Amino acid sequence: MFNIIFWVLTLLSLALFGGAIYLVARALLKKLNRDQGTDMSALEQPATAKGAALKNTTLLKALTIGILSIVALLPLGIIMDMTSDREMLYNSVVDEIGRSWGEQQILSGPALVIPYSYFVMQEEVSNDGKTRHEVKRTYQDELVILPKKLSLDLDLKHDFRTRGIYQSLVYNAALKGQAEFRLNHYDIPNLIAFDNQNARLVFGVSSNQAIDKVEKIEVTGDSVLLSGSLMSGTGLTTGGLEKGFNQGIQVGEASDFSVNFAMTLRGSQSISALPLGEQTLLNIHADWPHPSFKGLLPAEREITANGFTANWNISHLTRNYPQEFIKSNQSTLTEVVANAMLFEPVTHYGKIERSVKYGLLFIVLTFIMLFIFELGQKTSLSTVQYMLVGSAMALFYLLLLSLSEHLAFLQAYLIAACIPVLSVSAYVGSATASLKRGAIVGTMLVSLYAVLYSILQLEDYALLMGTGLLLVVLLILMFVTRHQPKNTVQ
Repeated sequence: MFNIIFWVLTLLSLALFGGAIYLVARALLKKLNRDQGTDMSALEQPATAKGAALKNTTLLKALTIGILSIVALLPLGIIMDMTSDREMLYNSVVDEIGRSWGEQQILSGPALVIPYSYFVMQEEVSNDGKTRHEVKRTYQDELVILPKKLSLDLDLKHDFRTRGIYQSLVYNAALKGQAEFRLNHYDIPNLIAFDNQNARLVFGVSSNQAIDKVEKIEVTGDSVLLSGSLMSGTGLTTGGLEKGFNQGIQVGEASDFSVNFAMTLRGSQSISALPLGEQTLLNIHADWPHPSFKGLLPAEREITANGFTANWNISHLTRNYPQEFIKSNQSTLTEVVANAMLFEPVTHYGKIERSVKYGLLFIVLTFIMLFIFELGQKTSLSTVQYMLVGSAMALFYLLLLSLSEHLAFLQAYLIAACIPVLSVSAYVGSATASLKRGAIVGTMLVSLYAVLYSILQLEDYALLMGTGLLLVVLLILMFVTRHQPKNTVQ
């Protein structure tokens, strides 16, 4: 319903703007036709010196307006650079808040790590260099076992953290999961023994300082957790499991066991999970209504005004690493990832940058309106008056930038738009000594800024709306000038 109302208001703004252009152009044509009617007796005479001078004056004023329009690019460019600088500062503050609160989280695991010993027969040469003999040397390594089935449920609650005039979108995440392990007979060459008494469960977290609490780690089966053995770090260099924490476990002789775990952690911008299970089920629920998915897309998702829910069902066939590998192989587990980003559709800086891109169009349309008024009356506007009007139009974007850092964007937009609407319409009405002309200019500016706000809000249709605005202006000017008589000189 809101979208329908918004589109109706947008179309009404376009119609209002088009009506203002049409009335002004029609009034100009009537004025020109009256002037031509008073000089019908001179149609067969050559152009007088006065007519040539008027034509030259009009051409000179048009060239002046063109130059002023080009000069208007200078303040607009300065405002665009200022907006980019402020946006860079904003992004740096957001990154700094993220480092303090918690960065983008990448969750992996749990994985079971079992130390083992093996021997290697090596041939050595005696000190005299004449005899050779074999020596049995013992080495240590670790077997990493990924879960047979992995289920992860994430519940995200968004929040904002401020620093100065800037704020950053962050979240608190509650993670609940279950991992099922199946221990097979592993054929390791020259194996001496597994150290099942000193195995550990490894949980990968990309930002340890953002872990609030590990609420639960429970094992169902013949395996037993070692009390007091929850430690920071993983002891692995495997990509995706190099950061996090581990829990000691004594692996029993039974072939299967499962792990239930729960924790709370903080993060910002996005959260990701690595599908380490032979079958991985991932569910993410958040109270933020603007998600953006990267990597593996969810099989199902539902997005409402109150948040979103996304579900993944990922098979191990989507990746290239095995379910079991040894630590020394340096496997990388980050080639496949499921990612959900808490996306801010358009920040106020992005909206301002897009509005400045339409700045030249707005200034040129206002200059054209003033030029039409000038042609329709005896007095003319000076170059200084054109410059002041252009300055008032450019000041809107600077006001919008400064106000939007302290107010909601809609409030900042309304306040900033009042400046050119009121000042330019009053200035034109005073300069032309016509309250009606000032009211027409005010109506045109109100409709223009209403269309601009619609363009800024409709992110996916911004180009279409901008193109439509240009098309409306062109068609109206073509319509009202379709019967313009040609001046002939004999």
